[in-house]
Amino acid sequence: MNQLEYKIGDKVRFFCKYSNEIVIGEIINIRSANLNWDYQVRYEIYINLNYVQWIAEEYIVDKIKK
Repeated sequence: MNQLEYKIGDKVRFFCKYSNEIVIGEIINIRSANLNWDYQVRYEIYINLNYVQWIAEEYIVDKIKK
């Protein structure tokens, strides 16, 4: 995992494929994909009190400026 565009603690907007909308969340963990054919980085996003989702970097729309 080199040259990550986002880091832990960043607030981002991303496309949630489950709700089919743009959602705001905070990155709480980063890992590489665990499949041999998939070398993308995955970001664990905290959305609300009950929901955490792992997403690929390609689904992140942008970083929210503080």
